[in-house]
Amino acid sequence: MTSLHALFSLLYSISVLTLTDSSLSSITTEAPPAASKCTLLNSFQPGFVVQGDYVIGGIFPLHFNLKKPDLNSTYRPPPIDCNGHRLYPRAFRWAQTMRLAVEEINQNPVVLPNHTLGYTIFDSCGYPLTGQRAVLSMLNGVSEENSSVCTNASSLLAVIGASGSAQSIVLSRILQPFRIPMISYSSSCACLSDRQKYPTFFRVIPSDDYQVKAIARMLVHFNWTWVGLLRGDNDYGRFAAKGLLRELKETKVCVAYQEMIPLLYTRQGGLRIMKVMRSSTAKVVVVFAGEGEMTTFLRDYMTQNITGIQWVGSEALITVSAFSGREYYPYLGGTIGFGTKKGHISRLGDFLQTVNPKRYPDNVLVHELWESLYGCSPFPSSVTQMPPCSGQESLLEQHSAYMNTSSPRVAYNVYKAVYAIAHSLHNLLLCQPGRGPFQNNSCAQSNNIHPWQLQHYLQEVNFQIAGEEVDFDAKGDSIPYYDIINWQRGPAGNIEFVDVGLFDGTKAVGEELLIQEDGIMWAGHQSEASCSHCVFTFIRCQLLKFCRLRWR
Repeated sequence: MTSLHALFSLLYSISVLTLTDSSLSSITTEAPPAASKCTLLNSFQPGFVVQGDYVIGGIFPLHFNLKKPDLNSTYRPPPIDCNGHRLYPRAFRWAQTMRLAVEEINQNPVVLPNHTLGYTIFDSCGYPLTGQRAVLSMLNGVSEENSSVCTNASSLLAVIGASGSAQSIVLSRILQPFRIPMISYSSSCACLSDRQKYPTFFRVIPSDDYQVKAIARMLVHFNWTWVGLLRGDNDYGRFAAKGLLRELKETKVCVAYQEMIPLLYTRQGGLRIMKVMRSSTAKVVVVFAGEGEMTTFLRDYMTQNITGIQWVGSEALITVSAFSGREYYPYLGGTIGFGTKKGHISRLGDFLQTVNPKRYPDNVLVHELWESLYGCSPFPSSVTQMPPCSGQESLLEQHSAYMNTSSPRVAYNVYKAVYAIAHSLHNLLLCQPGRGPFQNNSCAQSNNIHPWQLQHYLQEVNFQIAGEEVDFDAKGDSIPYYDIINWQRGPAGNIEFVDVGLFDGTKAVGEELLIQEDGIMWAGHQSEASCSHCVFTFIRCQLLKFCRLRWR
């Protein structure tokens, strides 16, 4: 009952639809119509739409820095507006990967023959509230204005998303009452493995339970017994830090300090954290934070001329190309950490080349991509201050934030997620017998497919992409596998992400970690790993650990 009450409160506070009634007249800004009917107050349009027999949704953080609206349920909220903020080229590439995967499946004579997938792709602006609005728009239908959502069930079959764990927590709770499965491509919080709270959630990225094990193994391997811990102010950072501390209890590794980059970052708060880092004898710092939190933090960090820190990055940081510029190397060079497994998508580069203003003259997102990459407007207007494009621009390798397809990681996860839905739907339409609790009623009757039926087949799906096995365990998690990545100086002085090992969570304890130590470049451009221990404090830390164990 509590979850349903929360859902209804959410629907009301966002004001997607309102039932015009005299009881609402005291809190609405306009008088209601005489007749009671469902009326759409404002719409939230998708970035890309393709019709198909079965529709899946996609949610990607195509913009950053959305101005957070004040929604206090006492007035009509303004329309969602992500435009005018910074376009995120990497996430734009992820969205195009979803489009490519659907196109490939629709052309495949083996998977889903005689059926087509459609999609509706929305921008979350990297903000949970906007992600909520996107999911509700998906439920309303491709065109909210003409939707019959008040009387009919949604045609949405599944959702690909979201990016951050905080967003996925919110969106999964919205979809849960409708029993619509959701597959995330980069939400790794261990909290999402709770099948009681998130029964319809799946992911093609390993749970942070495995990542914290991997980081703990690395700290022990290099004898880093005195480390700092830096995290973001969100569920991802909170649960990851808690998990790492749990893993370190039975080791000789002690945490010198634990600092949090506040959600509402201020320079004063950032400088306080840097003062702690500078004064500490711990020279190894573990980070559970992504591009959003680290961008502003590093801007101030670099002005303080703090060097000699050996960063250990989580998957949220370790492949962020925004920090690969040559100006970052003196401060971040030598960083080592764990990234999701990279893959290969043969047609992705060619497909990205086709996404241009000439082919999509009416798509605002494509125009913004061009403005972001070239600093010019393909169709100048009074709204933009940018000079007009010449029309000769073409996507080149130097536009790495968008065009880097040599080792896709998150994009590869998106690709696998779409194919997981396709294979599951294929098996459902064939009515293949299942092993789960729905085996007697999970088969499709004609083409009348329900999302809960697809979920059963997602739980059971098993297929291969380029030799890699894709499936989900009982918690909806995927195979725990990470590449170990080292930030090394490239020929032009920039940072290059170099694979120097792997962590295979399926191996026996003690055999998961494989590191090519002679291929690592450490902080300060050193060829040997830093020492990070303090004898006096280390002994004190170990005594405290002993006492805790003794008095359990």
